[in-house]
Amino acid sequence: MVIPKVAICPICGKKTYLRIEDGGYLNEYPFRVHCANCRALIKGVYIMGSSSGEYGLHMYNAKTEECDIDSVSHKILNADYVVDISGELPCKKVREFDGNLIASSPFLEAADQVDMLERIERLKYFVKNMEEWKAWRSIAFQLLDEGSVDFISTALRNKMGDYSYQCDNYLKSLHCLQEVVQEETKNLFYEPNQDDCISSLLGVLSKTDREQLHLFVEQMGGVQDVIASYRRVIYVFSAFMDIYPNILPAETYIRFNNKDKEDVGIATCSFGDIKTFYQDAYETLLSLMFIPVCLDNITLRNDFQVYNSTFDNLFGDWKYKKLPNDYSRYIALDNGMKLEKVQLSEPLQQLLNIPANRFLRNGIGHNNIKYDGLSQTIIAFDLKNPSKAKLTKSLMDMAIDCIGLSKVAVLMAEILLFIIRQEVRSENIHSIIHPRFYKKVELNDKCPCGSNIKYKKCCKAEIESISYQARKTTKA
Repeated sequence: MVIPKVAICPICGKKTYLRIEDGGYLNEYPFRVHCANCRALIKGVYIMGSSSGEYGLHMYNAKTEECDIDSVSHKILNADYVVDISGELPCKKVREFDGNLIASSPFLEAADQVDMLERIERLKYFVKNMEEWKAWRSIAFQLLDEGSVDFISTALRNKMGDYSYQCDNYLKSLHCLQEVVQEETKNLFYEPNQDDCISSLLGVLSKTDREQLHLFVEQMGGVQDVIASYRRVIYVFSAFMDIYPNILPAETYIRFNNKDKEDVGIATCSFGDIKTFYQDAYETLLSLMFIPVCLDNITLRNDFQVYNSTFDNLFGDWKYKKLPNDYSRYIALDNGMKLEKVQLSEPLQQLLNIPANRFLRNGIGHNNIKYDGLSQTIIAFDLKNPSKAKLTKSLMDMAIDCIGLSKVAVLMAEILLFIIRQEVRSENIHSIIHPRFYKKVELNDKCPCGSNIKYKKCCKAEIESISYQARKTTKA
């Protein structure tokens, strides 16, 4: 159902007919609309259900009025422009309005583009997760950020999904936390799905030579430095959860059958809502890119300091010659160069495939960028020649990249936890990954946790224990 309202621009007074999608599972969602005359950004929230009784449209910086409909012509007389608004669907952008009522709705416009049953299930999942995140789950991530690892399992109620889980060491607490990360981002993985991505990742990691891995960890500074890196990656995920409600339509757009419609945009965010996340995620993930690169070096060349030959000319540059080895030279590269030198022919780098662009990041960082809110187009300019455009990108594509950066954070966190698991085995500290990854494994198969040990000698006992407890609780 469409709820019609008219928003009055607080700057120029022009009026925009808001065609708001009402109904479904979202209790509330933000909206962002640019005035087509003066480009002012009009902000608000639409609430469909609230215990406080604040139902309906709430504007942050503009006034609204009801539609004035002519009784004879049935035209809306008090609107200059029109825009569709939906909390979960891509919508038609702001456009000139001729006054005629529009028969279709944002829902109907998208109905033939996506699997509607799947959409409903995703929406239910999103609402449930966001409610839990706001209510209590985010506390565990705040504890990790502040270094209170011992209390994470308490905050998460000693649960790994539906399984009770005895968190008797810090590694198990981190795995409990990682389960939340996986659950919250499950729907962001699309062709292939999340389980397949993580299984592929662990399959590659299981081939890593343990002696070389240990040398690499020592070079990094030890296990505590790996945990510190995990904390940084998890911060990316936590920041993503803050913008997730603003870019939910982009998650739907990924599943669209036809992505070529130029008039389709996103009505729940503007450039300002996501640019900080994009920049921070870019910097964090690329500053840690040396980790999967070095693991690829171990897997393919049996030495974390032996790089792909593509780097030979680069490392011969005078700026890097004074550094003692290629490892130091790689670490010294700026993040933009690390992004340019990602080798998609190498397994871990291919699985991560960071969806970022250095021109967009530099444009954001140096305020060398232009955003057109009507066309939802971002233009980044050359730092040395401000009149030269280096990149043109749609807001929808940038929102999709933010989703991709969150996916990379999930996988990077899996890599870091794998490293920690292997390093602490000598201290008799052990932790399973989520039970769903063990369902099809045979006793003599390599354990899914990536230990390179047979399942029956690795995680079997603990998996059987928590599975038994889960069945016992269900029967009770």
